[in-house]
Amino acid sequence: MAMYALVSPGGSPGVTTTALALALAWPAPVLLAECDPAGGDILAGLFAGHLTAPRGLLGVAFEAGRGQAAMAAELAGQVAPLDGSASRMFLAGLSDPRQAPGLAPAWPAIARTLAGSAHDVIADCGRLDAGDGQPAAVLAEAVAVVMVLRPSLRQVARARPRIEMITAMLGGPDRLSLLLVGEGGRGAKEVAAALGVPVVASLPLDGKTAAVLSDGEGRRTSLVGRPLLRAAGTAAAALRRAGPGWAAGQAGRGARTAGGGTGLPGGLPRDGAEASARSAP
Repeated sequence: MAMYALVSPGGSPGVTTTALALALAWPAPVLLAECDPAGGDILAGLFAGHLTAPRGLLGVAFEAGRGQAAMAAELAGQVAPLDGSASRMFLAGLSDPRQAPGLAPAWPAIARTLAGSAHDVIADCGRLDAGDGQPAAVLAEAVAVVMVLRPSLRQVARARPRIEMITAMLGGPDRLSLLLVGEGGRGAKEVAAALGVPVVASLPLDGKTAAVLSDGEGRRTSLVGRPLLRAAGTAAAALRRAGPGWAAGQAGRGARTAGGGTGLPGGLPRDGAEASARSAP
């Protein structure tokens, strides 16, 4: 299957909440992997500390010296259900950012293991910074790297150097796209033009649903049909269709697609991601 890496420019744009929303709306079997060197939030957030998870990412990393087959076998034992189905799984990340330096040498093997999973993989890579501890290998193995940001001047300013970093890592912008969270500030057309990267989708600021996903507040059973999950379903379908060459093909016409529609491949109607944003609380 394929791996999709989500990154943040910093400033709390909601990359983990976005990753969770995408995973819960994903149209195929999916594994959500917390690959943020700063540590994972989902066990203490969505699950409010009630899920007894295995060692997760660290458990997989411990097998790096035994080869790819051993790591793949270990991965199966380190995942936990994300919801009541067997088609959405979760790999817990680090519990302490002080573990990140020791994990750094294992990132290439971890990335290959995740990319070889029988599920699609959404890798939450957190804030992208300079340094050897970053999961650059995960970005390199991903079929698409998606920067999640709010459409504000501050976020665009944070994103610009990180877009340059990712472009250098990947040897070009072909696999890179943007996912905008919320309305106001700068429009999708302006953000795409400023960063030279197409907008693949937009998600609404749906505070009630975000509180469930980020902090476990409220009932998870009532998420179906909420604006954030509806928009996430549209975004998930778009990402699955966005092959390695899609972003490059969109870059030249990004201003037109981002401003005149959703910016999604296939001419998806406006009653998806952007319309949901308008109806969000």
